[in-house]
Amino acid sequence: GRYRLSMGGGGSKNKKQAAPPPQQSRGYTPKPPPTAEELERRRLEEEDRKRWEEEARRVGPPPPCAKPVLPSGASEEAYKTYMQNKYEYEAWENSLILLARKLKAGQGV
Repeated sequence: GRYRLSMGGGGSKNKKQAAPPPQQSRGYTPKPPPTAEELERRRLEEEDRKRWEEEARRVGPPPPCAKPVLPSGASEEAYKTYMQNKYEYEAWENSLILLARKLKAGQGV
């Protein structure tokens, strides 16, 4: 006899598939909005962080260069120079953050 090949896995075409069981949602509950005290604490921490970073900029080393900007359509050589300057500038920024933390902790320079 003849064998019929089908991609559907056999069976009648009129057969309905059983619906999958409904999934129970876990229910996302968002965090409650911060309290006034929490907002004030965050504001004070941000002011304190900025103050110490300004102090670190004042006593720390000068920046190695102006913050680098890559012009559009730059050559490979210009991109290489940009990446080197960007790395130096980011290393300087990170050293200032570390210095600010040390100054705040009272460790000095």
